[in-house]
Amino acid sequence: MLPLFVFAGCKKAETQGAVNVAVKYSGFKPGCLRVEISDVASGKSAKNSFTSEIKGEAGVGGTMQIGMVPPSDWGTSLKVRVGAFEKSCDGREVVTNSGEVTVALNTVQVVTVSLQATDSDKDGFVDVISGGTDCKDDNEKINPGVDELCNDTDDNCDGVSDEVHFKLNQACEVSADCRGISRCDQTTQALYCDTPAAKTVYPDADGDQYGLKGAPPRIVCGDIPDKFTEGPPTDCRDDVFSINPGTRDLCDGEDTNCDGALDERFPTRGQSCTNVTSHCDGTLTCSGDKESLDCVTPPPPKWYLDEDGDGYGGSTVVESCTKPAGAYVAQGGDCDDGNPYTNPGATEICDGLDNTCDGNKETAAQCPSNSDAEWVSQTVESGSNWISASSWGTKTTGGIWVTGTNNRRARLTFPATTFTVISSTDCGSTLSGSTEWLSVWSDPSDGRAWLGSKGGIYGYQTQSSTSCVIVHDQDLQVLGLTGLRTNNVLSLYGASENAAANEGTAFRWSGTGTPTFNGPNNTLSEVFDAHAHSPEHVLVVGGVNNSPRARIYRLAPATGLWNPETVQSPERLRGVWVVNDKVAFAVGDAGHVVRKTDGTQWQPVARTPDNHSLTSVIAFGANSAYTTCSNGHIYRFDGTNWTRVYSGSNRLNDITGTGPDDLWVVGNGGRILRWPAWP
Repeated sequence: MLPLFVFAGCKKAETQGAVNVAVKYSGFKPGCLRVEISDVASGKSAKNSFTSEIKGEAGVGGTMQIGMVPPSDWGTSLKVRVGAFEKSCDGREVVTNSGEVTVALNTVQVVTVSLQATDSDKDGFVDVISGGTDCKDDNEKINPGVDELCNDTDDNCDGVSDEVHFKLNQACEVSADCRGISRCDQTTQALYCDTPAAKTVYPDADGDQYGLKGAPPRIVCGDIPDKFTEGPPTDCRDDVFSINPGTRDLCDGEDTNCDGALDERFPTRGQSCTNVTSHCDGTLTCSGDKESLDCVTPPPPKWYLDEDGDGYGGSTVVESCTKPAGAYVAQGGDCDDGNPYTNPGATEICDGLDNTCDGNKETAAQCPSNSDAEWVSQTVESGSNWISASSWGTKTTGGIWVTGTNNRRARLTFPATTFTVISSTDCGSTLSGSTEWLSVWSDPSDGRAWLGSKGGIYGYQTQSSTSCVIVHDQDLQVLGLTGLRTNNVLSLYGASENAAANEGTAFRWSGTGTPTFNGPNNTLSEVFDAHAHSPEHVLVVGGVNNSPRARIYRLAPATGLWNPETVQSPERLRGVWVVNDKVAFAVGDAGHVVRKTDGTQWQPVARTPDNHSLTSVIAFGANSAYTTCSNGHIYRFDGTNWTRVYSGSNRLNDITGTGPDDLWVVGNGGRILRWPAWP
């Protein structure tokens, strides 16, 4: 065999000489090229065929380089013949050409062979005029490689008419009872049997217009037989009317729409889920209408909103497997969710209320001295007015400080039953006997009294000392004083007057040095009292002359500004008490009271009876508060209304205590009152 190869752009050392055959084909692209080279002298020849190596474009052509090295026993005169085929070399040649070449040692001789044919429609078949088999070379859909269509055209160029190929106009039958004439469908170009009103029907036992799946067709002419339909044979349950391919897939464990899958619209059926309302884990289960999935869970536990923080919730209930955000607890039954001393788990205390939610208040045996509870009044220093009071610790381990006119301070430390009145004027410097201590706050860590006077003196007095220590004096009266210990760091806050008319000041103080007052760009109205629960909830209250008069300011720890809060009350506010970060009370002139609950804005609540001016307030929850008035009365709030629980005649100035069963009230004429009995 003669070695033939397609040139790949490389050179090879030759000994007997070589030939490079350049085959040029134009007007078509061959499906196969066969190259034959022969020795003119001996008649010996060699040939090879090429298919995948052929380059070029159909209907245009291309060029191919083929190299050969003749055997050493051949002569130098060679003949080259090239034949082209349409698709494969198994057919007939459509065009050939040949050439001659003389080889020489160590040289490559080039011979060019050109092939010319026509493939106008570029379908890979050459026009019959140029030796090919394409009977219509201007239509790529007509050539020997296509299937014959029933369209009165020789599509595959076999020379056979459609009438002969498809046996047109001959008798045919669709079924035993449907016969007709074979014809071409001009639209689909397919053979069909032209019968009068032929119908294909299938069994339809359930009458849903879908035939039994897999049933053989029955061809009928005329009326459709009973229990048959022209509908498709796709009904997987021909005995159930509601199951067929036209039915919407339902969640029912059936192949409702006969697609071979069960409940495919509900791929998550049976999977785990979490109910978005109750947050309970459950299983996705078909809904009652079979159109969706429900997350079916066990009954969720109940959570009760605990607004007073006593561990028992009231009437607001949420059913959820996870604890809802906010103050929700697992126990309910709180009959007064605004009073932390009242719940089913509480201990009955001597406060005149039903603390255990059993419908009964405490008995006399549960009160001090086994007697009925009452407000007990004693006169301590009749020549002085007690203006401010502050308790610390508990009713059995703490005590109370009271301050007033004539430089009087007094303390009672449990288990003592009488006050020690301190009248010394020695406070590190000589004070006037007429000094009025308008405000006091007891440090719960050590019982130390922090003091503020009408003359602007800031000081303190320890439990064991008989005299106070003056820290600062600025000549502007200190009207209210409160304090906090945060990480054992003391912070004092208060309300003071201002040298400017109709203005007040609020201050922060560490207990040493000079207090820090609100700046000139942070103007306040007159303020009269201060109270705090946390650094974020420090309040001072007061008012202005014009209506609405009430003003409340809250300290912003980050900026040091005292920012006004929205409050609607027609009268000035004289006292304030912050229960926690959500609840606070403020009281004022003409019996007006405002309250904040759950961190909302301040809202008016019922006025106290008599509409007397209120002087101070203490609160333990949104429904548990006490206030004093200038006419000598004490009122208690139950969440809706105020009730007068004590009637007096002398002005009452302040109220303090450690709980509803340990309350102290101070007033003019040296009066000090205690609930539920004197210690």
